[in-house]
Amino acid sequence: MRVQSPAVTQSSVLTQSLVTSIEAYVQQRLPQYIQELSHLCAIDSGTYHKAGLDEVALYLLRRMHGLGMNAAVIKNEHWGNDFYGVMRGEGEGKLLLLGHIDTVYPVGTAAARPVRVEGDTIYGPGVCDMKGCVLSAVYAIEALVAMNYRSFGEIRFLCVSDEEISERHSKDTIQQASEGCEGMFVLEAARANGDLVSARKGGSWYTLKAYGHSAHAGVEPEKGANAILELAHQTVQFQSLHGWREGVSISAGMISGGTAINVVPDYAEVSFDMRFLNNFDKVETEKLWRKMLQMKRVPGVQLELEGQQDFRDPMVCSPENLALVHRAQEITQWMGFSVNHALTGGVSDANYAYSFGLPALDGLGPVGGLDHSPDEYILASSVAPRTALLAGLIITTGV
Repeated sequence: MRVQSPAVTQSSVLTQSLVTSIEAYVQQRLPQYIQELSHLCAIDSGTYHKAGLDEVALYLLRRMHGLGMNAAVIKNEHWGNDFYGVMRGEGEGKLLLLGHIDTVYPVGTAAARPVRVEGDTIYGPGVCDMKGCVLSAVYAIEALVAMNYRSFGEIRFLCVSDEEISERHSKDTIQQASEGCEGMFVLEAARANGDLVSARKGGSWYTLKAYGHSAHAGVEPEKGANAILELAHQTVQFQSLHGWREGVSISAGMISGGTAINVVPDYAEVSFDMRFLNNFDKVETEKLWRKMLQMKRVPGVQLELEGQQDFRDPMVCSPENLALVHRAQEITQWMGFSVNHALTGGVSDANYAYSFGLPALDGLGPVGGLDHSPDEYILASSVAPRTALLAGLIITTGV
């Protein structure tokens, strides 16, 4: 929604002029942006495809070296390489731009679904989550360089290769990169309605394993202990806690078990996704789950609940986060439009910011949606204003 730009104070006139100039700069280069995005999305970079991830990290290295950033590829033996760069200015304020270069798509998707533009919509694997958003940050920094703006302390730019999975290698790298920063700006796409993300639920993941005893299903089923049957019972029990407290959501996402249709299954497992507004609710839900494990239906089946080590703390909309929202709203008013902010149930690397004690704002990429699907998209008309917004947040950090 376009709104009338409010009166600005004398101290903000130069900043406002710079932000609007950056919006015009990016808008003029939108065809180049789309061309670069098409190239990046033509590289398969699923989390487990190291060769593709390494290629994207190397592209960013060369691109940012060209802008004068002190940058390096962080090499990983078994995982995709990460990218990290630092640009030092002449002013105050250190901030971290945080993104990821991995996608959820298998090898071959890039060739099968190349980037295409239909009207205002850009479609392609990773355009929204999040190659288009990472590229928006590149253009924000490029615009600042082109306009010879150096009145910042440090711009730190980290893109990791493992955001889409729970088995993380980069958490320590993110923490180290955020040390001493005044804020973390996370490059996930804006919500479909343009909202920023000021808060996120926490997330944790579990596997419930059932160990039974196999037997011939036709001849002597009574000698078996059916792991699938017990697991089905427990799945219903666990799922019954969905919504038992505000913000708690539970989803049984994957299930497997058995070896053949005529064999009483001796093993089965199911995986659960839990989201929550505070860690206390997570702990209380786990307690109830463990009580449920004692209420078994199938004698002889043993149960084991495992929680993955890398769970995400909630990202709370703290006063510091809210201050970043207000700053972003002021910047967008300079450009003639407004933004709101929202809580979302999805997790991102912004969740780490709160646990690190760092204010953060997320959803700073272009407007897009339908992530992880064949219809993933971003809106071309949102690229320039959202890039200028990110640049404005960089400009006003430490001011």
